[in-house]
Amino acid sequence: MMALRGAICRGGTNVARSAVNRLLPPPHCHHQPPYCCRRIHATTYAYTSADENTSSRQDKSDQRNRLDVAIVGAPNAGKSQLLNSLMGMKVAAVSRKRHTTRTGIFGARTFDDTQIVFIDTPGYLHHEMSIKEGVRKLLGEASSEIEASDYVVMVVDAAKKLDEDMKRTLITLIFLALRSRGRNEDGVTITSNSLNKFAVVLNKVDLVSPKQKLLLVVSDVSAMADSCIRRLLKQRRSPTKTRLESLVNDVLKNYAAESGFDGIDEEDLEDFAAIVPDFLFTSAITKDDEGVDDVLNMLLDKATPSNEWIIDPETGTAMSPLEQIEEILREKIYRCLHREVPHAVQQQNRLLRLDEKSVDGKGAKEDSGDILRIRQDLVVRTKSHQRLVMGSGGKTLERIRSTAIKDLETAFQCKVDLTLSVRVTKSDKEIPLDSESTGGITYTPN
Repeated sequence: MMALRGAICRGGTNVARSAVNRLLPPPHCHHQPPYCCRRIHATTYAYTSADENTSSRQDKSDQRNRLDVAIVGAPNAGKSQLLNSLMGMKVAAVSRKRHTTRTGIFGARTFDDTQIVFIDTPGYLHHEMSIKEGVRKLLGEASSEIEASDYVVMVVDAAKKLDEDMKRTLITLIFLALRSRGRNEDGVTITSNSLNKFAVVLNKVDLVSPKQKLLLVVSDVSAMADSCIRRLLKQRRSPTKTRLESLVNDVLKNYAAESGFDGIDEEDLEDFAAIVPDFLFTSAITKDDEGVDDVLNMLLDKATPSNEWIIDPETGTAMSPLEQIEEILREKIYRCLHREVPHAVQQQNRLLRLDEKSVDGKGAKEDSGDILRIRQDLVVRTKSHQRLVMGSGGKTLERIRSTAIKDLETAFQCKVDLTLSVRVTKSDKEIPLDSESTGGITYTPN
């Protein structure tokens, strides 16, 4: 299969699709529709104006732009699902369980001369909760990714009550976003002239009823953001710096009583207005991906000149085929298993081979006959976990396998032969994804 062979050589697959309801700018790729997205009709953004000046665009043809975007939020806010919708392909595991995202995952959408790089992060918890759930290392990595990003999209579950723990988490994320420094290219930090460093995306809006409740959520989160910005501006003028934890506690205690430009020096009024975040609404859990195009347009408008694109526009992801397979399988593991069990499962690939079908004995290839054969071990450390992963009569393992096959066939656009085994190891060492015996994908013409 030509598409899969090309993906294997490049380390990924391009399965981006046209956004529903709107026409997007054309991505930089050589596929024909439906894989190429088309221009969105809008008048408010330079990159998507239907009346843009052709000669002006030609003058900029040699200039590349880029925006590195960190997707952040509390656990289960819908970050990975939003990332998949923004990408137009599945690159991040989606589950109702907390901390499905274990590491930052890179994906990109490229439109003409602009590449938007997306970084998914683990669901963020404040310090005490992160200790309790044993994910401090993950959250430390998330903080580093936020700091090195050009822009931050903070995803908030609009249907979930904003209790004190949630507010503390959001306030912490706002401060981290405000402190972001921008990407690093060849040892040089690229910073935007814009003071606006983050936007708030209220997700799952279709689950909110009545819709007036959304205004209350916007008001509350906006007040928290304003309070954080006030303290940031004061910190710029202060000779002493306040610890992040103290700033978070101060905002949590006082933000509801603050309003407007209270406490803002006259010299900072313009900056205050510029830093205030945008609010957008999405429903990434529905089929039509409501609001996702609005997020993409906003991000395109904030891209800055770049010397390099870190992801091949034709693949759309920095993940290899094996990593994509791991991510799809991991999502099914999280969906089919419960409590601590899915977090204890490691994956090791034993075989990844594309069997190509010959036609008429002349060596010609027929895409529909190609079969991608995958053999993976699900590795656990106790026999009790092994029994839980297998399930009664092997039913749980079969459910993981059968549901994964559907997504794998969609991702790689060919038939998939998937075999899963469960084994126990006593070793405390991390299991490598690619076993020494495989070394990568092999090809077997039939």
